[in-house]
Amino acid sequence: MTDRWTFALITPDGVVGEAFDSIVELLQRNGFAVVTGRVLQLDLPTMMRVYRASETVDPENDPFARLYGSGAACLLLLHRAAGEACATLTRCKGATRPDAAQPGTVRYLGENVILNLLHSPDDPGNAARELSILVGQEAAERYRAEAMSGVLRGAAALRASLPATHGWEAISGPVAVNRIRRRIGQQFAPGDEGLQAALDDERDRIAVCRTSGERRLVAERANPSIQRRLTSLGLGELAGAPPDQAALAEHGIFVSKLEQLVLDTRDA
Repeated sequence: MTDRWTFALITPDGVVGEAFDSIVELLQRNGFAVVTGRVLQLDLPTMMRVYRASETVDPENDPFARLYGSGAACLLLLHRAAGEACATLTRCKGATRPDAAQPGTVRYLGENVILNLLHSPDDPGNAARELSILVGQEAAERYRAEAMSGVLRGAAALRASLPATHGWEAISGPVAVNRIRRRIGQQFAPGDEGLQAALDDERDRIAVCRTSGERRLVAERANPSIQRRLTSLGLGELAGAPPDQAALAEHGIFVSKLEQLVLDTRDA
């Protein structure tokens, strides 16, 4: 049986366009399981290496450069027990142009040749090469082993870490901190079920609150235990509520511009 792992990269247009659920559902219908994943910031030099592109582009005006710098992307590590993971995902992805893509493919739901929601590698060799470019060699080896194992953590936790784009969640400080802490866990402690459970409990308690004051109170009560858990994992530098933004940037943890504003104005 051939390759059982690959990855899908939901590009920023797919995240902002809230295509995550539709993409995951389509992948599951085609035998894929989401093992783990990560929210990350793309940039043009990284993606030029992924695409093996050598041409010079204008980072201010090139549409791809503007796309990659526009917000969060979401990396999904996928396991397919039946094999043929890369080839099957390529079929699921569909044609580059949405108007040429077949119904039932991801890109059929896209907007145009630039805003077409998803990137994935064409074959196992490129899957390994591109993953190393996106997350570094050490993380890529860990992700690949997890994807090969098929030990599932699922898509729900990854979905909960995506930046909110509308509604009260988008401007709530406690929600922003909860999501950012999930990204810290994705990157440094993906197997820690206790951290995941604590963040899920905090999120569920926040969700029933009606005012910002109530949400802050829930977060204050939950914070000591979450901080202790992060510190016990060796992540004390990132355990603040909110975490220090310079430390987040140093460790490559994605924080959206809106989340930065929410954190900067939390005491206003």
